[in-house]
Amino acid sequence: MNATVVGERPTGLGVYALRLITALDRLGEPLTVFTSRPEVIDAPRALVRRVTATTRPERGVGGHLRRLVWTQTGLRVAVRAHGARALLNPAAEGLIGSRIPQVTVVHDVLPLRYPSEYRRQQPYLRHYVPRVLRSSAAVIVSSESTRRDVLQAYRLPAQNVHVVLCGFDDRRFSPGPTPHAEPYALFVGNVLPHKNLPRIVEAFARARRRAPHRLVIRGSGHRAHVAAVRARIDALDVAGHVDWQPWADDDELLALYRGAQMLVLPSLYEGFGLPALEAMACGTPVLVSKAASLPEVVGDAAMFVDPEDVGSIADGMARLLTDDALAKDLRTRGPARARLFSWDRTARQVQAILRAVTGQAEQRL
Repeated sequence: MNATVVGERPTGLGVYALRLITALDRLGEPLTVFTSRPEVIDAPRALVRRVTATTRPERGVGGHLRRLVWTQTGLRVAVRAHGARALLNPAAEGLIGSRIPQVTVVHDVLPLRYPSEYRRQQPYLRHYVPRVLRSSAAVIVSSESTRRDVLQAYRLPAQNVHVVLCGFDDRRFSPGPTPHAEPYALFVGNVLPHKNLPRIVEAFARARRRAPHRLVIRGSGHRAHVAAVRARIDALDVAGHVDWQPWADDDELLALYRGAQMLVLPSLYEGFGLPALEAMACGTPVLVSKAASLPEVVGDAAMFVDPEDVGSIADGMARLLTDDALAKDLRTRGPARARLFSWDRTARQVQAILRAVTGQAEQRL
């Protein structure tokens, strides 16, 4: 397993890789894991091999390039030396022209949707990723929405692209005691255009006139986007009611979910939407858009709004603050919906795909 995407403070792709490694290990899958962070691998049976820290995601463009070079050189040699029967890539970084069956995970095609925000990644996405995917015996995507995007963007054989929904850590995220404090709406995620944070802030300012509450933001992003959102907060004169920190550790995030009146995630695009799943598991009402994968995740256990209409978002927030019956219903529906997702289920489906591609390769031999 190529887990070089796991960085110093794992989020997103790194968390996915770590959870999948743990779940596959529990199923007894014999793993050799390549990572620069052996200390965070929770897989007692796995053989863990250290990779240079210079490949970590936090090392910027240089780290990304070194990771890609290492993948085509060091990883290629390592999988042969270890006699691997298959290679699993938890992100779209794998071998080009692999001699062994390769399974690659694609979580979204966000940079193709917003090319101006990801100019440096365009060569990687338009030249490197297609070659990796064409060299993969199977491609895993985290939602049916992403499957459609991948098929359209990369023209892969439809039978090679499989939907395997993500899981969540059910040992951590569950309903629990909530502090009696001023109500707050919670946003968790990167500060990027598709997250729709400027509209969330404006909707919060409107909803606050009808039901006093705070907005808690945990996330950061490109400096220009962060500055633009802060400027909007100041212009709306709500800075005193906004608690914004760039990151939350595991304990704080759990407490924030449990204490929130709602999670607000009216995104314009999502490959999956893990915060919505984690919030539902904690019994927190969730407000989302009907964009991309979010309906697949929340089902009938959330409130839907129009992500391009500030008034719609504000009305949804105000209703979740004032309609006790609705909030109670969603607090019941959320955990029930979340129980349909688990890392064990994800790992079993991934394991089945790995066995299928290795079996096909052995038959050809």
